[in-house]
Amino acid sequence: MPRDGVRNDSDSTEESFAPSRRSYLKAAGAAAVSVPLLSGEGAAATERHGISFDNVVDMVEAGADPNGNEACDGALQSAAGSNTLLKFPSGTYKFTEKNVISGGNVGILGEGDVTFTVPSDFDDKLLAINGGTGALVENITIDQSGATPNIQVAPDDGLEVHDVTITGQSLESSDSAEDAFTPMVRSSGGEGTVSNLVAHNEGRMGAYARTGVWIGQEHAGTVTLRNCNVEGFSNNGVYASRTPGVVKVEGGTYKNNDLSQVRIGSSGSYVDGATIETDVSDSRSPNPEDMLNGSGIRLESDRGGSGAVVRNCDIRVGPNVNADGGIQIFGNYGEFTIEDTRVEYNPQGYSIRAKSGGSGGATLRNVSVTGDATDWVGVLIEDRPGTTVEGCCIQQTGSGRTGLALDNCDGSTVTNCTINASAQAVRINGGGVSVSGIEKSGTCPAPSLGSSSYSGSSDDSSTDESSSDDTESSSDDSDDSSEDSSSDSSDEESTESSDSSSDESDSSDDSDDSSEDSSSDSSEDDSSDSSKDDGAGSDEELSGDIDESEVPEPSDSANFVVTDTDSSGGRIPYEVQTSGDIEKAGTGDATQDSNDEISGKTASGGVNEWRDAYEYEGEIVALEIEDRATIKLDGDEKTITVMGDDDSGTDYSLEVTGTLEHADDSTDPIADDGSSVSGGVGSFRDEYTYTGSLLQASIEDSVSITTDPETLEG
Repeated sequence: MPRDGVRNDSDSTEESFAPSRRSYLKAAGAAAVSVPLLSGEGAAATERHGISFDNVVDMVEAGADPNGNEACDGALQSAAGSNTLLKFPSGTYKFTEKNVISGGNVGILGEGDVTFTVPSDFDDKLLAINGGTGALVENITIDQSGATPNIQVAPDDGLEVHDVTITGQSLESSDSAEDAFTPMVRSSGGEGTVSNLVAHNEGRMGAYARTGVWIGQEHAGTVTLRNCNVEGFSNNGVYASRTPGVVKVEGGTYKNNDLSQVRIGSSGSYVDGATIETDVSDSRSPNPEDMLNGSGIRLESDRGGSGAVVRNCDIRVGPNVNADGGIQIFGNYGEFTIEDTRVEYNPQGYSIRAKSGGSGGATLRNVSVTGDATDWVGVLIEDRPGTTVEGCCIQQTGSGRTGLALDNCDGSTVTNCTINASAQAVRINGGGVSVSGIEKSGTCPAPSLGSSSYSGSSDDSSTDESSSDDTESSSDDSDDSSEDSSSDSSDEESTESSDSSSDESDSSDDSDDSSEDSSSDSSEDDSSDSSKDDGAGSDEELSGDIDESEVPEPSDSANFVVTDTDSSGGRIPYEVQTSGDIEKAGTGDATQDSNDEISGKTASGGVNEWRDAYEYEGEIVALEIEDRATIKLDGDEKTITVMGDDDSGTDYSLEVTGTLEHADDSTDPIADDGSSVSGGVGSFRDEYTYTGSLLQASIEDSVSITTDPETLEG
């Protein structure tokens, strides 16, 4: 199973869901043998959530112990079967093994306070319902304390999961720990609903292990996650970007999960009305500061997806979170839409970023972006011709911050926006972009982070003026000082992607988030007024170039170069981060083209048969080759970590001036002199301790970074 997500726990939103019971349900998907209903156990037929059951079994009468003393696996397996509803009266039921049920019209229903328990260290599918039409799990609490049980509900059609709670601090003993919940609809025409799922993990950040909700390759139909609450997982809250089926996220709260809170990618998928937040000060994880990447929403796809939509969402990333964005669109994703959404982003990085590589434009409409992040760019759109930014409000109070940047987005338009940024409002780099109606002062509405509840009214009237809807959502249980409302433009749940453009792509993982709010107040209408100064034609002003006299001239020698080591053709993007200042240097055959960019302490660009050269202060912190791998260095801990982005495997090599040693259980061969290693990593990571300093790092034999003085002289 792909690994790339993180989770964390917080129960700030439990009240809003008020499920009748806390249930933990994890169904695993494996072929199973159905067991017929015991004769004499059945009661009158019944129907629930549209699923008909010919037989109803009282599980206590069928031999299950409601006092938690005797294992109930045998009673469950004997009573389960097609057209059967298994009712569990109030009590605690102990399970000790994997339970697989197959056949249509199968249900498990808790009556009263019903809890399922598993032994410590249990790492398997507690429950797996597979195949057939009609699968119900309702009103069950799963106590996962000290274990990692999974609930899989995977019928061909008719999936119904309601009021299930997964609680307790799980034990993530390995990277292969079972995910918490796996819903899927196997038929392309099938549908399913998961409502009021509460999954709290309290997991170890940085463990890169357990996903809250995993929806993978076997899902072919449509599943809706409605008013769910997923927190504290180390490998994404909802990881649903590697599926051919449609995934609709409606309402709910997704908080303090590692890698991302919600991750989608298939065409027709959307996130509507969700509350998204990462905040290390409000985390139940034992080590929230070790979060790898507390990003908000990711759009990405391993099959060239496009058309996803993010609408009516409130997203916040606090100041002390390791993160790479509030919303990230990977380079493997096509067109996408973000509308009627508010993003507050406070750590170093991009509030919204659409990476280069996607084949489709971006549409941002009525989007508010606030936060105290410094340097870099609030909204960055790369290599996406035909992009539309309309009626948006961007307020960036941190120093040196650019509001909006469009790089190589020919044929795009930016209209009727408020863009108030400390360094520059709009930066256009390459391509013809029409800019008009820009107001360069004013405040923008910040996210409202009270508990969220989806109200999918079928009135899709929310397209106009950004921020003109202030449905002040009252309950602010997260520590966000801002109160503004989020556009009340509720849109039809059924038209999952009426607004064609949404893309998904992956991004690196690392930023910290803490709670506090940016200085944005709830002024709702300054983003798209007519009283703005029309900068259409004043290219100098709109490019927002910082005074060049403040930037030191590069010297003739470089501290490191980035090269394409095999020159196989095609521009390969990279990103390099340093602990001190960095600037472009002209040396040897190094190029200084307009596609290379320095933002803060990060340089990004691309190389083919040429090479790029830089000077920097401090140490190299990270090298990322998009959609392949990221190499990160920690000079204080003297560790190097290689994180892969591709299940098929990515080769890498490292060389240091001192020695390298494995810091995990990987077995990639270190050279006899101890100073270099050649290895491979999939979607996991390899870690090394080292002495001395980095000489060379290479990913996939395609892009290499070197600080070797002899190489630099060439």
